[in-house]
Amino acid sequence: MNLATPLATTHNGQAETSIADTANVDKAIADTVITEKLAKPLRIAVLLGDAVNLDSHSAQVLGTFTERERVQICAADANQSTVHRPTAHEPKEHEPSVHEQRSLTALLGQATTAIEQGKLVELKFNDGNRPLSLYLLDGLRAAKLRLHAHAFIAGFAAGNETTGVTNVAVENAATVANAALAAAKRSPAQTVQHQTVANTLNEAFVALRQGLTALAARTQAPLKGTTGIKQTNNTNHQAGYWFSDQHQARVLCLNLVAKTSHQADESRNLSQSLVLTQGTQLAAPKALVDENRLFVPISGDNIDSLIAQVLQLVNTLENSVGFHAEYLKAWFEHYDANAPLALVLMAASIDDLKLEAKAMLAALENDAVRHHGQHFKTPAGSCFTAKPLGDAGLTFVYPGVGTVYANMFNNLHEYFPALYHQLEREGDLSAMLQSPQIYAADVNTAAGMNLSQQAISGVGASYLFTKLLTQVFNIKPKMALGYSMGEAAMWASLDVWQTPHAMINATENSDIFNHAISGELTAVRRAWQLADNEAIVWNSFVVRADSHEIKALLPEFPRAYLAITQGDTCVIAGCETSCKALLAKLGKRGIAANRVTAMHTAPAMLVHGQVQDFYTQALKPEALKPKALEAAAHGSPIRFISAAQTAPVIVDSHSIGRAIADTFCSPLDFSALIQNATEQGARLFVEVGADRQTSTLIDKISHAHASQSTANAATAAIACNAKGADAITSLLKCLAQLISHRVPLSLAPLIQPLSANAAPLSSAVSPKGEPL
Repeated sequence: MNLATPLATTHNGQAETSIADTANVDKAIADTVITEKLAKPLRIAVLLGDAVNLDSHSAQVLGTFTERERVQICAADANQSTVHRPTAHEPKEHEPSVHEQRSLTALLGQATTAIEQGKLVELKFNDGNRPLSLYLLDGLRAAKLRLHAHAFIAGFAAGNETTGVTNVAVENAATVANAALAAAKRSPAQTVQHQTVANTLNEAFVALRQGLTALAARTQAPLKGTTGIKQTNNTNHQAGYWFSDQHQARVLCLNLVAKTSHQADESRNLSQSLVLTQGTQLAAPKALVDENRLFVPISGDNIDSLIAQVLQLVNTLENSVGFHAEYLKAWFEHYDANAPLALVLMAASIDDLKLEAKAMLAALENDAVRHHGQHFKTPAGSCFTAKPLGDAGLTFVYPGVGTVYANMFNNLHEYFPALYHQLEREGDLSAMLQSPQIYAADVNTAAGMNLSQQAISGVGASYLFTKLLTQVFNIKPKMALGYSMGEAAMWASLDVWQTPHAMINATENSDIFNHAISGELTAVRRAWQLADNEAIVWNSFVVRADSHEIKALLPEFPRAYLAITQGDTCVIAGCETSCKALLAKLGKRGIAANRVTAMHTAPAMLVHGQVQDFYTQALKPEALKPKALEAAAHGSPIRFISAAQTAPVIVDSHSIGRAIADTFCSPLDFSALIQNATEQGARLFVEVGADRQTSTLIDKISHAHASQSTANAATAAIACNAKGADAITSLLKCLAQLISHRVPLSLAPLIQPLSANAAPLSSAVSPKGEPL
């Protein structure tokens, strides 16, 4: 049955009454109450009432209310004319009218009265077989109590899509939505609207909770069974991070339509709209490790100890049924970060975990792995090395332009809400990632990004992953380098530049990126001395060839350039006809990149001064500390390596700007850069950014270099993201390899996903309860 059932009992000494019991009014009076409430400014703080999202402070404060209104919303019965009669042991129930049964807004109107009297309102309902609840109280009182609401109800309205019915304020859904927005004093332009069918009061409350959860999780498209999810520009958006203008609260207009099956009411549809705004409390992060993403770290003093523990795990798995989160937690607790050896088992199910464990046992007995240091890694992510590289040569590698892709890591925020919250407060997160292009409904939009957009988004992706690795997992690199424009990402991401976010707008409007070395290619036109009406058909090609072979032919093709040398492949760029002719004479087949950029070619030298000025940025005071003081305070400072010079870059504005300009405008020898870094002590290269542009290249370069070097230094390259793969699984694979190489890092986000990675509560709360 679709009833608002009172719970007239005493709970923990607190007097509980029922909204339904106090609502002994007919339909006309109920509608009048709603109209009066909407005439006043409305701000109802809402907290998601469950153990996951309701923190201990909130639960404690809510428990201090001496008066509480509680309403139980029951699921609809197939026969709506049947009303549940209380037994002798049940409290007397108010029997709501048909309008009350379907009207969430009527119930909220009644709840507002109780809230204005200083009471706490608890709404209890069900989503399937799962009992849920919402706590409602006055927004100003919530702020005074330092309660961080998940969201606020700012306005609501209701109406019927029929004529001739008394007390109907509005006649269609659009008008109802506009009335709710007007009551909330919100503009449709700043609002995301969701529409769904909710035929019962319980369904309406489930939709309301989904909307509130969407705001708390900053996630778009959260509603089950939605009939349309559109923004104000009528562009469909998939589920993903809910970007908003910086310092602007997200606003959701939840539009519900109830359709009746009664013959007498066949033409009657009740439309309800609620305006919800975001609160200061974030939804709890999703668990990184669960039954579909298993991660088991095992440490030991020697390989025999590891074998014994893996055998113990196999034995336990063989004798257990299903997934046991507490059991996996025990392995995290037993893990010793200081042990000399460690392995990680990863799998997508318990059955797969058994197979991974058995494969690991075989590897641990293999002579190449056990005695010769061969790294063992499975496609699922399980890994081990008997000769870990440690963190002494841990090097962050920043990829260049062209690595970003449509919908990249669009669910990452669900696992690290606190990090996204931080980044959103620090700068324009949407602009940083170029979200209109990356997360557009049409996945081809990302492929059509211009050079400046790709540059901004690439730096944004690297910035995001740098903060994730260094702040969430406490991984500290000893060195850093970048591939091409990755050098700029390196300085922006590692807390050197004072205002890295200012580079977003500067890059968007830069003549360098939009015209000189891309777009119209004005620098190329000057270098080639072309008339305005002479066309430039520019392209670049990746070719498997030795750089010396290409250099020998370049004098014959003055409009073709060797732009990049990278292991056993090279990139040539320039006039498309000249490049194809060079490839033909070389006898090689090139893969066209179809990207218009003159970086790393001779024409780019014409803008060298502009590039240097562009990247000569003010530095953070801490980045300018003397190395001795820096080392004493934070350990060894990061050594920054540029492709433009062999010595590490001096950390001052002028040196950084010049190094970036030199790299930007000169041919890039990535092979030489990796060799130089290796000679300076780099051993473990971690690619920080979207996809895995450099990891394979580094492995090839390092192996070739090791075979030529008497030192024969072992190296490894690891990516933290991969296009086409689940972002969290890719991240865990990266962490697993770092663990196997004994790199110090925090496992707290894995073992305590609901506490260690929870959003920090703001200590500054305005009287309205929103962030200052």
